[in-house]
Amino acid sequence: MTRRAPAGAGLRELAALLRRNPDYRRLFFASVVSLLGDWFAFVAVSGLVTELTGREGVAAFVFAASVLPVFLASPVAGVVADRVDRRTMLVTVDLLRVVPALGMLAALLLGQAWLAIVCVMAVATLAAFFEPVVSAVTPNVVAPEDLSLAQTAMGSVWGSMLFVGAALGGLVAAALGREASFVINAATFVVSALLVLRIRQPLRTGPLPERAGVLAHIGEVWAYVRPRKVTRALMVTKAGVGVGNGIVGLLPAFALTRFGADDAGIGLLLGARGFGALVGPFVGRALSRNDGRRLLLVCGASIVAYGAAYTLLPLTGSLALAAGCVALAHAGGGTQWVLSTYGLQLTTPDAVRGRVLSLDFGLATLAIGLSSIAAGIAAELFGLRATSYGLVVLAVAYGATWLWWTRDLWRGATDPLRPETVAAEPAPRVTRA
Repeated sequence: MTRRAPAGAGLRELAALLRRNPDYRRLFFASVVSLLGDWFAFVAVSGLVTELTGREGVAAFVFAASVLPVFLASPVAGVVADRVDRRTMLVTVDLLRVVPALGMLAALLLGQAWLAIVCVMAVATLAAFFEPVVSAVTPNVVAPEDLSLAQTAMGSVWGSMLFVGAALGGLVAAALGREASFVINAATFVVSALLVLRIRQPLRTGPLPERAGVLAHIGEVWAYVRPRKVTRALMVTKAGVGVGNGIVGLLPAFALTRFGADDAGIGLLLGARGFGALVGPFVGRALSRNDGRRLLLVCGASIVAYGAAYTLLPLTGSLALAAGCVALAHAGGGTQWVLSTYGLQLTTPDAVRGRVLSLDFGLATLAIGLSSIAAGIAAELFGLRATSYGLVVLAVAYGATWLWWTRDLWRGATDPLRPETVAAEPAPRVTRA
């Protein structure tokens, strides 16, 4: 694990990296604009579906629709990412996402909640071919000593765009109408495609893997991961936040029914989630101090912190206090997400990295999606408060169990992510199917 990046790197270091590395700058801003549009649209579509159906728990199903397709598509997406030109793949996916993004506008004009959900699912399916690939190619466009900062910044993009996009999306939807949110979302995918198209560095190192079926490629990933406990642990850590993440799908219901707010209130709570996810990765990078043992400890503790912060949400009496609880929770969630991704980047060779990160992303979204479905059903049966507490218990229990399971890694005498360990691992090989 690199030691050159100083702890506590902030905006000044990021600005310097963006200035001196134009390809990383293009990749970074491609993620910025596409995620900005996503959160513009999510605020509008969740408010639309809630109003059309009149049901408190339906926003949780919209959230599930935005993540579950990722799990189903991830195995194929990972294989494609390791088999084809990654630049072409990213550009093609961006352009394809324009179609369902505009489909949300049709759902609004026709007043059809089902069509809006179908379009959300289509955008999510295509996202499985984009977001994990961005993580997979980041080590190929930055120097090794810059990877910690580069991935922290990439992780903060998600949080910052949720913070800005959800807040602005709520205001735009309230001021200009939901139509504007959907059109802006579609336009951001075009801008992202143009930025990726201008990246000059190759987004792959080494030869392509031999041709084989999807199951053979997945088997190769399992053969690589199975003897490496640290890699296995990092691949399942995101699920810890995921099992409690169904509460995010209930935030629109909290805003609309508990606090009597409108789309701007939904945007505030989702924006608070983004603010926490923006700050968390930089705090986590400082706490881990570029040491693999500390990284693992912080990952597990962040899951527990996520659940603990959400314990306070049902007790709040105002939208502002609720936003504070959400921000604290997702500071933990953002820390865990970015540090675990960085750990996987360090422990996975490029030849298999696309598949590993796609499966990692898929497992996380499976946990999030199932949690969201359960949250929607439970909210209808037991109410928002009881459902929230149930999800909190799941998150805290998962985090505590994960910390106990990995105690030999984070309490060990040696850094489990040290460079010589990673370099000594043989590259995987696929036999022809």
